[in-house]
Amino acid sequence: MKCLIVDDNEMSRLALQMLCENLPDLELIGLCEGAGEALKIMQQTPIDLLLLDIEMPNITGMDLVKSLDDIPLIIFITSKTEYATEAFELREWVVDYLTKPINFPRLKKAVEAAKEMQKKQALKQFENYIFVRSSGKIVRIDLNSIEYLETVGDYVRFKTNEQSILVHGTIKGMESRLSHPDLMKVNRSYIVNLSKIRDIEDHSILIGKKIIPVSRAHRAPLLKKINPI
Repeated sequence: MKCLIVDDNEMSRLALQMLCENLPDLELIGLCEGAGEALKIMQQTPIDLLLLDIEMPNITGMDLVKSLDDIPLIIFITSKTEYATEAFELREWVVDYLTKPINFPRLKKAVEAAKEMQKKQALKQFENYIFVRSSGKIVRIDLNSIEYLETVGDYVRFKTNEQSILVHGTIKGMESRLSHPDLMKVNRSYIVNLSKIRDIEDHSILIGKKIIPVSRAHRAPLLKKINPI
């Protein structure tokens, strides 16, 4: 997650920076001492998460958030608790409300909550279906029903729970069109539905009775995505 620290207190900024550097899920884009500086950065770089002080001169953290058209996730940071009610009004974006001094376990918990909220927001953006051209007609395919896609010459086969549909195109082209968290490319010829995987052994996946090879380059990202325990 691309992260931006906004706090008018230099010691607080540096302390947060040190904590963030120990959180591998965060990519720290910058440290800002005020809202104006933060706005300039956000106009150039999309930010996923703001670590935002509320009490700042001229433009407060609350005012900054309310001025944004595209609001990222927010972890509010302050030395007081009196702003909690106002922060709650922004609950669609506010992940947590931390009081200074911030300790690492508390920040880590807040960042993990931000990751979960980001996933939920992403799921809302995904369509559950796609329309494709096949055999002279337009066919609707429910994305959740897809087991896998495979290259068949100049076509791509959509294998679903109930049918097999040939669509002219390439796996690379289909990958750019499909926006769904469970659909993942595992080699240059296959995209699989992670929720349909029965098991994984060495460099192959079993979906139904179909054994699908996993390339060396895609194996590590696949394991990271499914996160086995």
